Amino acid sequence: MNINEKIDHIRQLMEDGNIAAVIIPSDDPHQSEYVAEHWQARKWLTGFSGSAGTAVVTREHAILWTDFRYYIQAEDQVAGSWFKLYKMGEPDVSTLQEWLINSLKPGDTIGVDGNVFSKANVIKYETKFKAKGLLLDTDIDFIKGLWKERPKRPESKAFSLSEKYAGKSRIDKIKQIRKQMDALDASYHLMATLDDIAWTLNLRGKDVHTNPVNIAFVLIAPKKVFLFTSDGKVNNKLARELNQDGIDIDEYENIFTVLSQIQDNNTILIDPENTNYRLFQSINKKCKIVEKPNPAIALKAIKNDIEIAHLRQTAVKDGVAIVNFLFWLENQNEDVQITEISVADKLYGFRKEQDLFVDNSFDPIMAYQDHSAMCHYSATKETDVVIGSNGMFLTDSGGNYLTGTTDITRTICRGEPLKQEITDYTLVLKGHICVATILFPKGTKGFQIDTLSRQYLWNQGMDFGHGTGHGVGFFLCVHEGPARISPHPVDIKLEKGMVLTDEPGVYRQGAYGIRLENMILVDQAFENEFGTFMKFENMTYCHFERTLIDRRMLSKEEKDWINAYHAMVYEKLSPNLNQDVTSWLKEKTRPL
Repeated sequence: MNINEKIDHIRQLMEDGNIAAVIIPSDDPHQSEYVAEHWQARKWLTGFSGSAGTAVVTREHAILWTDFRYYIQAEDQVAGSWFKLYKMGEPDVSTLQEWLINSLKPGDTIGVDGNVFSKANVIKYETKFKAKGLLLDTDIDFIKGLWKERPKRPESKAFSLSEKYAGKSRIDKIKQIRKQMDALDASYHLMATLDDIAWTLNLRGKDVHTNPVNIAFVLIAPKKVFLFTSDGKVNNKLARELNQDGIDIDEYENIFTVLSQIQDNNTILIDPENTNYRLFQSINKKCKIVEKPNPAIALKAIKNDIEIAHLRQTAVKDGVAIVNFLFWLENQNEDVQITEISVADKLYGFRKEQDLFVDNSFDPIMAYQDHSAMCHYSATKETDVVIGSNGMFLTDSGGNYLTGTTDITRTICRGEPLKQEITDYTLVLKGHICVATILFPKGTKGFQIDTLSRQYLWNQGMDFGHGTGHGVGFFLCVHEGPARISPHPVDIKLEKGMVLTDEPGVYRQGAYGIRLENMILVDQAFENEFGTFMKFENMTYCHFERTLIDRRMLSKEEKDWINAYHAMVYEKLSPNLNQDVTSWLKEKTRPL
């Protein structure tokens, strides 16, 4: 079926079920950012492959909402279909809820699949819709019957992450969580988020592309922990190891039955943002429910000393891979044709040479010229282009190692850069340096720092549409909460041991984009009569492009920082590079 035929079939089912509108999100039963193919229903329906977006089908309309990162990509991918793109955040663009409220009439029913909608979202929708006389049916899954070629639920083998990498045993982590449960008088805790489960149980897998997690649920009970996952995912050796640590294994689908059978009057802790509505409905109605964020979210964000030591080593390994790649890219014979996809494969090869490398931490963004203006561009066979000898090229990539996760972006220019490109690059670099060097009082939150990265762009009437930084997991998801550096007023303090990114950018549609990203570790700087002050430690080693830096735009302090950073890059990486690359890097990192 093509896209319009799919819409027709859905509309027939809507007619049969007296449903006025259907919402198809990008989510799975675990509220994951990156979703296994089995649950990519919105992509199947719309043809839009970006990670964020929500589709709505009514009797007369088909609309896709997505954010700044995907405007260009989404517009291209839905072209020719009945889907109309709504650009979230643009002036005069209604939100999904507003549009439905204004488009439907009282008494109409909106259908959603409670398996992939969080409890919090269902309640939010119900509240808004009810006020306008609209009904919400949470048992609508029209995709299930139409998606005949649907991929199976992933069933990769789970494996244990050694404590020598994790720095803490699963027993100790469960104790930490139980301590927080006790403070809430909760005897049970339901976990559905895959990275929280992976961190808590020191388990990893390959169920989600580039995310080392397993499809599973966990229920922490008073005396046991229950892991609900696919039969055969856990081999006998790992099962014995888990059993010895007080963890029993059950079938994935049995979670619903077990929740319904919890004895009356028990208290169960759930995270409403990360628990799907069907799970919530399955809980014994005579139990008390406490709604708080998963304790694991905050616990795993604070890296322990062993994890931090591994991350410092991983930064060097990943820096070697990136520098080898950039050297190779710059020294390619013009007679050899290279493309966005082929260079991504080449970078993967350089990372694969590094000790304890497992996989990419996300699909690399290799974006040439106007493609780099699309914030989260992903090359496909249809969009792949030859990388020529002139023009801007942006490379955003990361690796998952047993010793940690990396994320780095660099922008280079093939050939001679234009004056505007140099100016833009330098403005972005100035914002990057300001975040990297800032001292801030203990208790500061990410949104208070975000402005620092934008000030130089703002002074020129420019801005970028994404956050300055996100949290990074440890051999886990490259995007990790709860902290971030963003304009959104997220009420989370930046605490010692958190790892984030520093990645301002600027994007000129149809021309080029620039982004410069390092990972940074929150650490304590000093204490004085004004209190405790914090700082960021750099966790990424790779040079910035001298040919794109306008030294006249830099202060003495900024030049000193770049020179010191470049000296550190050379010192850390050169012992692990061959002679040609070492000589090349020495030139790249010489003082400004």
